[in-house]
Amino acid sequence: MTMALLSSGVGVLVVGLGALVAGIGGVISKSAQYEKALSGLKAITGASSEDISRLSEEAKKLGSTTAFTASEVVSLQTELAKLGFKTDDISNSTGDVLNLAAALDVNLAEAAEFTGSLIRSFGLTTEETGRVVDVMARSTSSSALNFESLRESLKLVAPVSTSVGVSLEKTTALLGVLADRGLKGSIAGTGLAKSFIMLNKKGISLADGMKKVNESADPLKTAIDMVGVVAGKTFLTLASGEKDIAGLEQTFIDAEGAAKKMADVKLDNLAGDTTKLSSAWEGFLLS
Repeated sequence: MTMALLSSGVGVLVVGLGALVAGIGGVISKSAQYEKALSGLKAITGASSEDISRLSEEAKKLGSTTAFTASEVVSLQTELAKLGFKTDDISNSTGDVLNLAAALDVNLAEAAEFTGSLIRSFGLTTEETGRVVDVMARSTSSSALNFESLRESLKLVAPVSTSVGVSLEKTTALLGVLADRGLKGSIAGTGLAKSFIMLNKKGISLADGMKKVNESADPLKTAIDMVGVVAGKTFLTLASGEKDIAGLEQTFIDAEGAAKKMADVKLDNLAGDTTKLSSAWEGFLLS
């Protein structure tokens, strides 16, 4: 039918008009989808039109330059708003959380919830979001940790780590050493949290506790005496990996930029180029 129409002058006009109408329809559809997402963000944040406009411009910019579309970026902003983040906090965090999601191949809602919980649990500010996502990304390439094991472990141990003054980097290094020796997820998180609690209760530092275990004639008994039966295996495992903890901690301290680098590498292929092109195309339509 198209070829038949093209054979006449009127046909060329009809086909061209049809293509134009289809193109305009695509623009309207993308715009409507985006505006709907933006309205949802405004409803949840209660932010001013000026703030929403600022977040919208950031979403369009990130949507044109990352693996995620502007509409997906707005959905991430909305997830952060649900966590209680204000406009400035959302602005501070969005780009870094996008990098984490791309680096670890997780969806935006999971990445937002995970990052937000860590920021709060460790008493950090959203200006340190980059630090959080870089440590998480680097931990998956420097140890046997993965997103699921990190999420399960950290939700149990992070509040305790903060209360006893153990940093994000040190806590993640301890979990990395445990993971390398087969202890992951809730088992590692519960054991490490219990170890912190019992050592703090007895006024023993982590380093001193591990030294006592390593110098003991009966390491298992010594570990259980210090932290109890539940955490005994975890603490004994940590003590045996004492030499690896400091090195892994330093690796995480030096992890700046790790999430973005991992995200860029994972998109450095034909599939990634297609994904970025799709995002850039939506950005073009919205503009």
